Amino acid sequence: NHKKAIEYYKKAVDEDSGFVFAWDNLGLCYRKAGDFDNAIFAYEKSLSLDSTGQMPLQNIAVAYLYKKEYQKAITAYQRLSQFDNKNPEVYYGIGQIYAMYLNDHEKGLGFMCKAYNLYIEANSPYRTDAEKVISVIFAEMKKQGKEDKFYEILKANNISAK
Repeated sequence: NHKKAIEYYKKAVDEDSGFVFAWDNLGLCYRKAGDFDNAIFAYEKSLSLDSTGQMPLQNIAVAYLYKKEYQKAITAYQRLSQFDNKNPEVYYGIGQIYAMYLNDHEKGLGFMCKAYNLYIEANSPYRTDAEKVISVIFAEMKKQGKEDKFYEILKANNISAK
């Protein structure tokens, strides 16, 4: 019940405006309720208290993505990478934006390959999400006659197409 949770988290931050956990979760509840502007406000408030907070750094990018503010989402993911450049979500998010929303499949593929490799390194099941996006990118690049470029980018990222 996100509406009820919002009420409680608002009370918590009214009581203690430095309660980072409450700001993080207030942002999450707003985001899940579809109120992206208030979600971004809460995440930024959290980050003003702890600039390295992984949860708001990652979720602010998602809120911008839902608002279709793609460059702001990319900037938010880049901000996250300053604190955790081994976080595959950074590269997955940026790759998804370039490939699926900005139609820059080559750039998107480069980021998605990096995400894929990091997921493999972490033994993460999210590797399959990256595989799915890579296959969508392949289909698009094949339509454009850019199969060779696709395989070149895979090879540059030490990924076998077999």
